[in-house]
Amino acid sequence: MEEEAERMRVQQHVAAEEGGGKKKRGKVELRRIEDRTSRQVRFSKRRSGLFKKAFELSVLCDAEVALVVFSPAGRLYEFVSSNTSVEEIFGRCRGLPNTVIDLNIDAQDSRIDYDMQV
Repeated sequence: MEEEAERMRVQQHVAAEEGGGKKKRGKVELRRIEDRTSRQVRFSKRRSGLFKKAFELSVLCDAEVALVVFSPAGRLYEFVSSNTSVEEIFGRCRGLPNTVIDLNIDAQDSRIDYDMQV
């Protein structure tokens, strides 16, 4: 009985060293989801996650955040972190000359900055 318990502890220790005890998520291949129902479900879940992150950013960093998302059907979803409107926050962008947004995208050759067109 004790031998079996010791063997189990050793197996758990080895497994913990090999995998860290955590499952890793695989990379998601970014391509259009062909099945309409699956695409709608994925959009809904991703949208919820995005809005949650926007809320967390606004609370944790005391940042003003405005987020606008249009569904494939054209429905508008928006998040604003303060008592202002999306229009007021985006209006601030219009008043800034030569606004450049760093999207922080890892490109194969170089890092790319995109000019914001409002």
